[in-house]
Amino acid sequence: MLRVALIATVALMAAGFQSVPAGAQLPPELIPLAEDVEAASSFDYMALKASGADLGAMSVALHRRTMVEGGPRRCLTEAEAVLQENLAAAAQAADQASFDDDRAAASEAWGKWLLFVEGMENGQVSTEEPFKWASDRYVRAAADTNPRARELERRAARDQLHRHAFDAGAQVWGEVSPAANARLMSRLGRATCITDKDNTEWLKADVAANGWFTRSATGERASSSAWLMAQHADNDRDFQRHVLALMEPLVEQGEVSGGNYGYLFDRIAVAENRPQRYGTQGRCTAPGVWEPFPLESPDRVDALREEADIAGTLAEYTALVKRHCDSFTG
Repeated sequence: MLRVALIATVALMAAGFQSVPAGAQLPPELIPLAEDVEAASSFDYMALKASGADLGAMSVALHRRTMVEGGPRRCLTEAEAVLQENLAAAAQAADQASFDDDRAAASEAWGKWLLFVEGMENGQVSTEEPFKWASDRYVRAAADTNPRARELERRAARDQLHRHAFDAGAQVWGEVSPAANARLMSRLGRATCITDKDNTEWLKADVAANGWFTRSATGERASSSAWLMAQHADNDRDFQRHVLALMEPLVEQGEVSGGNYGYLFDRIAVAENRPQRYGTQGRCTAPGVWEPFPLESPDRVDALREEADIAGTLAEYTALVKRHCDSFTG
């Protein structure tokens, strides 16, 4: 089931909901770097670290720049991404030589990842999880005679391909140092954001022209893939709310999954600072500890999950996803 496959992306989802301090500001001396790729690439980050600067706080402040007042975050610009990557790497590197080695290793690893993505999109088959899910989607998309469903499946596969790399990318690029890995996670974060934005724009236009993807019209797989992309359309909350309204009567008609509706309901509720209903959204609060965001009816949450066809109790779900918090550092 697609929602089970989605569990592998909880680490990313949870990270996206971590709070960013309202007062976080990028130091004035770094602002030019956030606006100039060349300057961000050539800056002496290890000297900045040696001065006692809190690179972690600077990274938080950089993400603060991507938050639109009263709205969702935008993707990092290219210059911001370079700055973010180098701050993250310098925080991990022991010295300048290590910093330089880690940068080279990350570039080599990223090249392997891009070749892997290109291969998957052009028919390369992966038989190992978690990439098998995306591989199967690409294969099915290539064979689909419905152009609409074919494009949808291709996009859903790319969505999951990037997300699975947060946990399993080393299967493709091999083991790297913590600093090199920090660079790769930064690049994956921006690639995922850009993919989500592009997918949202496509899905929004398609739904406006053709309506929602229903089981009877496009099949269960396409309907769930469309939901997956709407679930990740955090850059357009209005569209997510529109999709939720479209799905609600279709649940009663058996045309869309009640569980998918529940996940999107919770996603929107949390984004709007309201209690969620089904306990699907949460965050890491300590190493190995995952907690759901506030619930509408804590005493009824398991019954509500069962009504919506969301597999497992909240306790079982928590036990499943908390492993993604093993490396949580705050």
